[in-house]
Amino acid sequence: MADIASDQVEPPRERGRRRSEHSHRAIVAATQELLVEVGYRELTIEGVAARAGVGKQTIYRWWPSRAALALEAYLAGSDAVLQPRLDDGPTQEDVRQLLDWLVAVLVEPIGGRVVAGLIADLQHDPDLAERFHRDVVPARRRAMLEALARARQRGELRADADLELAIDALHGAIIYRLLLSGEPLDAGFTERLAQHVLDGIARA
Repeated sequence: MADIASDQVEPPRERGRRRSEHSHRAIVAATQELLVEVGYRELTIEGVAARAGVGKQTIYRWWPSRAALALEAYLAGSDAVLQPRLDDGPTQEDVRQLLDWLVAVLVEPIGGRVVAGLIADLQHDPDLAERFHRDVVPARRRAMLEALARARQRGELRADADLELAIDALHGAIIYRLLLSGEPLDAGFTERLAQHVLDGIARA
């Protein structure tokens, strides 16, 4: 009898788990839609809850703040753009591929416009700033740092080359075009950018 009772209560637990996963996906999708439509500044938990068809408490069960929710929605969208698998090829090609990937992330509907809104609010939203610097910035830099470190180990870059500064130059030029100059983020730009920065730190 105990075994029969156990079998009878197991299915509801499984169904409940699926409902939670469905709600989670619906909330992230609703957040992505609203970030594109209204931007981070106008995003509200109430609006997300209404769009996703859930209660506010359901959202707060998984995300402690609007910033945490917005960042997960942004990262979920950027994860859809596959990062290139580098095979230890020419350094300039590796760097160019990583720059092209970053550009591809930023031109997604959930990408550049959302990043621009998030960056604008970093100065007066400490929670957002902390999460952005913890969850976004390091992940965007890691693969580039590894590619440059391999090049330095092969003797292609100067031993004293400041790799972190080189990444600032590479990524900073892209963010400058995204936020300020409005110049195109295209393959020609990333190729020239990779070449000029690497020429500056190449071993003589």
